[in-house]
Amino acid sequence: MKVVGLIAEYNPFHNGHAYHIRKAKAVTGASYCIVVMSGNYVQRGTPAVISKYARTQMALEAGADLVLELPVTFSSASAELFAKAAVSLLNHTGIVDYLCFGSECGEIEPLEQIAHIFLEEPPLFREELLKNLKEGNPYPKARNDALIEYLLKSDLTSSAVESIYKATSLLSSPNNILGIEYLKALISSNSTIRPFTISRMANHYHSMNLDMPFCSATAIRTSLEESTDLNLIRNQVPDGCLRILNESYGKICPITSNDFSSILNDRLLTETDYSVYEGFSDELAARLQNLMPDFMDFESWIDALKTKSYTRTRICRSLLHLILDIRHEDMEKYMEYDGCLYARILGFNSQSADLLTKMKQHCDVPMIVKMADAQNQLSPIGQTMLKQEIHASDLYNLIVYNKFGTKLKNEYCAGIQKI
Repeated sequence: MKVVGLIAEYNPFHNGHAYHIRKAKAVTGASYCIVVMSGNYVQRGTPAVISKYARTQMALEAGADLVLELPVTFSSASAELFAKAAVSLLNHTGIVDYLCFGSECGEIEPLEQIAHIFLEEPPLFREELLKNLKEGNPYPKARNDALIEYLLKSDLTSSAVESIYKATSLLSSPNNILGIEYLKALISSNSTIRPFTISRMANHYHSMNLDMPFCSATAIRTSLEESTDLNLIRNQVPDGCLRILNESYGKICPITSNDFSSILNDRLLTETDYSVYEGFSDELAARLQNLMPDFMDFESWIDALKTKSYTRTRICRSLLHLILDIRHEDMEKYMEYDGCLYARILGFNSQSADLLTKMKQHCDVPMIVKMADAQNQLSPIGQTMLKQEIHASDLYNLIVYNKFGTKLKNEYCAGIQKI
């Protein structure tokens, strides 16, 4: 039995994701596919457009065999922490042989070379990185520019420089960035999981074009938010996904950042020290404090806070952490325990029962199948992580109710999705 792991958000699921599942099994020869999926909040710091249970059902109908939840502390974190926790969860299952991710680069070797440089931080690279940060550049740009300078000034062979530089030109692409972070996590954890990458088939990550064979999730989300005509995305999502969207539209989706505006403004009024929350520096906290007691919607707050040093995504994640009460100290404690402290199952294919049986035999963290049993399974720190997840889901359900009048099942009643 060979198992390939995928790390995804499926926000929402589309044809490119279905292709990824098929291709991942094909290139690795795996019989089964385990997906580590973000829950109700995603890595760019926003709520998912549709609930984690609906997205789990989409993934299972498109070929995933088992879906595990990436805890909200990490699903809404930086690319590095997101990747580290997701890889940690795959490692803990004890049964994953391969990790397959999509990238614009499409080649594993140059991405691995960059991952080693980022991990080892040679003196020349470190010097350039610190210089760029002191100039006020956001960390992603500072690191990218430092890598270019390192390559130009190092004594690497010309072929090595050419290979790495090829990937460097694509470091602004989210999938390449995440791919490098996955590789860093595999290397630093001495994982036995073998990485593969396949060329991303969807249109550019931020493209709004719905006419391409594989369009971006951004284009689909925008269409869902701006039009009630789901025929506009009919050719971009699998039939099962379209059916779920049709059943859910106007009842539980679409959910957007601005739907959380009232909760955000309430938190801004009641909180006195923003700097304790994950993603906030003292400087960003001071900028936010200076704008109070103004009131804006979520997106307007991002525009008001954005600077050269603070990217839109960084601010978005920070505000979400304030809403969800995720603090620096929480992240530090969790990372001391290697990230994920449990493996929570969101759904599985009933024809893959032997996969679940094997995971029960080899998984070295508690497997949560029934939420009612979790209290007795988890350590105190694991219980804290799960309580944050429950709180985050309750807030998401509240927003759904306020917007559509629909009552979603809570975490204890939702149950595992099956096909």
